[in-house]
Amino acid sequence: MYTHTESEAYPVFGVNISSCSKEDFFVSVNERLLNSEEGLTPLFVVTVNPEIAIQSITDNTYRTILQSSNINTADGVGISWAVKYLYNRSVDRITGSDSLEKICAACTTLDQSVFFYGAGPGVADKAASILVTRNPGLRVEGVYAPDSPDIYYEDLPLSTQIELKHSSVVFVALGAPSQEKWIYDNMHHLTRCRLIIGIGGSFDFIAGTQKRAPLFLRKSGLEWMYRLYKEPARWRRMLRLPLFVLNILLLKASNTTAPKNKLINVPKEEIA
Repeated sequence: MYTHTESEAYPVFGVNISSCSKEDFFVSVNERLLNSEEGLTPLFVVTVNPEIAIQSITDNTYRTILQSSNINTADGVGISWAVKYLYNRSVDRITGSDSLEKICAACTTLDQSVFFYGAGPGVADKAASILVTRNPGLRVEGVYAPDSPDIYYEDLPLSTQIELKHSSVVFVALGAPSQEKWIYDNMHHLTRCRLIIGIGGSFDFIAGTQKRAPLFLRKSGLEWMYRLYKEPARWRRMLRLPLFVLNILLLKASNTTAPKNKLINVPKEEIA
């Protein structure tokens, strides 16, 4: 099974970006889903975009969490560009949304269950319903939104509730960095879980509460422009994008993989 601790990886601001192809990534997912050994720590996957990479510089705890994951994929053209610019290597783009759909399809084939955590009230439920329609036989063991009335046992932590349901895969959609911090704090309690991944706004995309950019914009690396057009309030987050490019240029000029200077401070917000 591939992890970036066992194969070639490319550091971007101290965070290893995995070199695995899409094919290798989903082979690793299937291998972990088929592994029936009990007591293993779940495979921890992070889909890294430029905003996450920038945030890891000023948040030491977050950077440590990203460094502890098993696989960090390039979610975003910006990360793929950075790896190409810094190392002259190409990495496949593996997004949270694509991972959600393909892992659910694999779970259906392999008879493994999933748990959905995050997004706004009703969003994950709608996404679950759509994914079950697309993948007849998919077992969704639970759906929980932080702002919804608690439908589980109120005296038990959520990680315990997930463990009791024997969920094989947990999708966490709290936005970065909250989702990765929740995973890091709770994954060691999920001994029956085989894979856990942060997926940002993917439930919203599946449910249709947010529209993804047209395919040609995604392929050309301009999805950020579409999201800014649809959500003007995101402009402060978008300040991270030129900062990302600037600091990649500085890394190349200084011939190092860690920035020497502090970034311009930008407002801290959850990244969906």
